[in-house]
Amino acid sequence: MPVQPVYANAAVSISDFKKSPNAVLKESNGQPVAVLTNGKISGYYVSAETWEMLSEYLEDMELGEIARSRMNGKNKRVRVNLEDL
Repeated sequence: MPVQPVYANAAVSISDFKKSPNAVLKESNGQPVAVLTNGKISGYYVSAETWEMLSEYLEDMELGEIARSRMNGKNKRVRVNLEDL
């Protein structure tokens, strides 16, 4: 049976999580918490601040990829006359 990696420093059972999700997050000091169901990870719980940071990072990565794809082979210099602007 393959071992499931845990991408958090803390883990909690779904039962304990349901009792008080805010207490779980407070104990984790805002770090991600793995939520376990029957010993397997069913999800991760993160603070709103962490979620916003991740969302912004993913958006930046996506925009960077769009910019790179648009520059692919089209990064030639173009002469411009200031009077024409």
